[in-house]
Amino acid sequence: MSRLQKFFRYVWRINAVLILIAAGTSTLAIGTLLIQEFSSRNQRSRDAEVEVPVGHSDASRQLFLQRATTIEGTNVMRAQLVLNGEAAKFGSGSSGDRTEIRNILFIEPGEKAARWLLPDNDHVIDDSLDAAEKDATATRTIATAALVKPQVDGQVTDKGRLVLFDLPGKKVVEVAGGVQEIQIASVTGGELTILYKQDRRLVLAAFDAGTLAKRREQQIEVPQLK
Repeated sequence: MSRLQKFFRYVWRINAVLILIAAGTSTLAIGTLLIQEFSSRNQRSRDAEVEVPVGHSDASRQLFLQRATTIEGTNVMRAQLVLNGEAAKFGSGSSGDRTEIRNILFIEPGEKAARWLLPDNDHVIDDSLDAAEKDATATRTIATAALVKPQVDGQVTDKGRLVLFDLPGKKVVEVAGGVQEIQIASVTGGELTILYKQDRRLVLAAFDAGTLAKRREQQIEVPQLK
């Protein structure tokens, strides 16, 4: 056998070994992916079995009810219905692990049925602020202001409805539409005050802290800087 023939025989053997290694690596990688996918599906199935059914219309959405928390100083409990992960891309297409609040569930001991703040899960509660009254010893939450924004073609709009609701969610008052941002929600001397941004202007609205009836509303003039 000539040296050239021996050389090519060695090259073929090396190629065969390399091909065998590559095939083994590919098989291992595919097997790992299949195992991960199978485990992920099993986990999703287990999660679906333990989640509280909330009756939302689109079963493919990653909606789930977060753990309920008690409002300090009361026996009222709240739980948020959220859309989590990649499905919760927000605003102008930004991505990442974001969480959208789609609704709030109110639970009161002694009442058989809980209640939802919104009638559906098609809106996003973009922001919320508790209006609390402070004294020398404690802070007591009176009501909550929330900015509820609709979705258009899967994107959350820049403006929404500003609503005010009492602790158990039984009384819901619409403060204004076309709101861009909540600035402040506070209680002083029996009056609940909300400062918010609407059409690039600041607006101050005052409510009775007990009944949530609106007392007055006015735009705040912001002096222009020279």
